[in-house]
Amino acid sequence: MVRLKHRYILFDILYPPVSDPRTGTQREKFSTFCNNPKDTLLTLHAPSPASINSKSIANILRNAVAEHYGEIAAGGVGNSIIVKYFSNKTSTGIIRCSRQDFQQVMAAIALVTKVDNYDALMRCVHVSGTIRKCEQFSIRRNKSLIIQLGRDNEMVNGLNEFVEMFKDSGKDSDEE
Repeated sequence: MVRLKHRYILFDILYPPVSDPRTGTQREKFSTFCNNPKDTLLTLHAPSPASINSKSIANILRNAVAEHYGEIAAGGVGNSIIVKYFSNKTSTGIIRCSRQDFQQVMAAIALVTKVDNYDALMRCVHVSGTIRKCEQFSIRRNKSLIIQLGRDNEMVNGLNEFVEMFKDSGKDSDEE
């Protein structure tokens, strides 16, 4: 029996400011967007609205594959797309797809410009053969983002304790 091989794609949803601001808050966001790197990072990495969930992201990607690659690709690739994890707070998620189709899924991610009527960009951050390696990469990446944002050492130490808590819980479940 042949084992099915998958790829896990770590992705981000970025929310760039509107280039044609209509309200005062949009105008303020656009004017402060490039003032310093902290403002840019905070604006791009905004939390996702509650209406965006795993199901809506999977549908968006299936539609993007169908639109750009046609019905045949949508039939093959679209069925293999499964959103394994999505966090609205960090706008980060992990998609599982078949190994032979992961490049088309990555292209579909790059071609998305709207997520549930919000102007947004999706970008592929990391591709791995296991979900565990995707999670580890995400933790390392978020740690470096926090450091880039200039948070004080308490935040970094708190994140280290948080990561250690997961490592310890994994050892406990192995012993049982």
